[in-house]
Amino acid sequence: MMTFRWLGLAGIMWALLACSGTPETKISRTSSNPPPHNYVGIQIPPMPEGSQTELGYLLETENPGKFSIEVVNVGSLKAVWMGSFLYHDDQGKAHWKVIAALPPRPLPEGYYFSSGNCMNRGNAQPEIVAIIKKEDKKMLTGIKKAWRADPQKKHFEELPPAGIQCINEGWNSL
Repeated sequence: MMTFRWLGLAGIMWALLACSGTPETKISRTSSNPPPHNYVGIQIPPMPEGSQTELGYLLETENPGKFSIEVVNVGSLKAVWMGSFLYHDDQGKAHWKVIAALPPRPLPEGYYFSSGNCMNRGNAQPEIVAIIKKEDKKMLTGIKKAWRADPQKKHFEELPPAGIQCINEGWNSL
């Protein structure tokens, strides 16, 4: 009977240890639910564990300061961060602070984030980030969702997809 209790107690302890840790450090690569981590306020580098920049660019705005947009792979999910430049270190590497973030999300099959090459009603607006359908044409219009990065207000404003189109950078490149 004593052995059974020890085995039961050992099993409970193992389960508790296996499940311990913060949600921020345990990002499931197969989960469709976004991890609960809020990236706003973190400084880059280093990138958070389990995340990797897919694409990034400087956002040219009329606002003072330097801002960036990054599409980030968080396991199998995609997130978008807006960063504010902090400083260059002794090796010349830029350091940024995340000032706004779209939470990690799974993208529907056949869609991707297009960023830095979108237009709204024919006007180029590099601050637009869109979830867009992959198609074999020069201008992509299959917008599922779109946002405008606003560095002044430090947030992403959701936009209606109507009137937004993005340049297909991979079109006719074969």
